[in-house]
Amino acid sequence: MSGLEQIAYDNAIRALDKQEKLVEDLRARTGVLLAAASLAVSLLGGRAFADDRPVPLVVAALAALVLAFAGSLLVLMPRAFVFAVAGPPVYERYYGIRDDPAEIHRRIAYQLHRFWERNEALFVPVDRAFRVAVWSLVVEILTLAALASGIF
Repeated sequence: MSGLEQIAYDNAIRALDKQEKLVEDLRARTGVLLAAASLAVSLLGGRAFADDRPVPLVVAALAALVLAFAGSLLVLMPRAFVFAVAGPPVYERYYGIRDDPAEIHRRIAYQLHRFWERNEALFVPVDRAFRVAVWSLVVEILTLAALASGIF
């Protein structure tokens, strides 16, 4: 068997593994982000939303909270990511060329790369939603802290 097909196959698998870990890590960090947004409003909300606070800052804090939650929910929504090739279809599809492992590796490497590209297209809006949620959390905490401290 040629080493090139094996190298392509191994790299395709490694790329999908890295992509899967990235998605898992992002979703785990989103859980922490949700907890932080909830904790911030729980701890600072009582004093921040007192009667004599400036309405624009209160609206900004609430809008940031809503954006942090919405962005987080978009990240956590189920997506149709594909990180592996199912065994039985591989067997059925490549049974006719089972005596040519190099060709099997080559074809599967291309298939795995297509999965990676499709996943990447699904991941772009997830990453964007996470970034919006993070910056919204920053705005939420800063506005709540400013309102609770009474400097406005």
